Amino acid sequence: MVNLVLLGPPGAGKGTQAERLVRDYGVLHISTGDLLRYAIKAETPLGRKAKAAVDEGRLVPDQVVVALVEERLIDKEPGQGFILDGFPRTVAQAGALEQLLQSMQVPLDHVILFDIPLSLLEERIAKRAEESRAAGAPPRSDDSPEVLKKRVEEFVRATAALSPFYEQNALLRRVDASEDIERVATQIRDFLELKPKPHQRQP
Repeated sequence: MVNLVLLGPPGAGKGTQAERLVRDYGVLHISTGDLLRYAIKAETPLGRKAKAAVDEGRLVPDQVVVALVEERLIDKEPGQGFILDGFPRTVAQAGALEQLLQSMQVPLDHVILFDIPLSLLEERIAKRAEESRAAGAPPRSDDSPEVLKKRVEEFVRATAALSPFYEQNALLRRVDASEDIERVATQIRDFLELKPKPHQRQP
């Protein structure tokens, strides 16, 4: 069993690698974006709280997102590992996740950060949009240089403090996401073979 957090900007390849990890390790892929969309559509109690925030132009409260993640973790198969994708985004969320996992007596093994230059992200997004058009499908709404730049800036601003937070906990692993899919997968497999070191939270 392995429990992971994947961090990285849009287009870095997290989704591709998550699919491989699900296939190879049988872990549960938890996307907070998917959880929110489902809860809002299903009009669950948490979904209604999330929708109220979205309708008012506010960020979905951390406690709502954490509660959604908790529900999904409780529902997973006994002994099954997980991948968290899109969460946490801030140190406050990371602290809430730490408390949640401690209360569930579930360890977090690795936090994998996908390092990649902006110029390569732009190339990948442009290629993805071109492939969509060639297949007769409209490009994704976020497959544009302007939207990509904004999303990357948001990622950097929101998650910049997460790296030192997880480095302090001896959990952060960096992969060179500019490599091809197979080499990135190899880097991740190498990390998964490491036994996580015991760590002590610093005051």
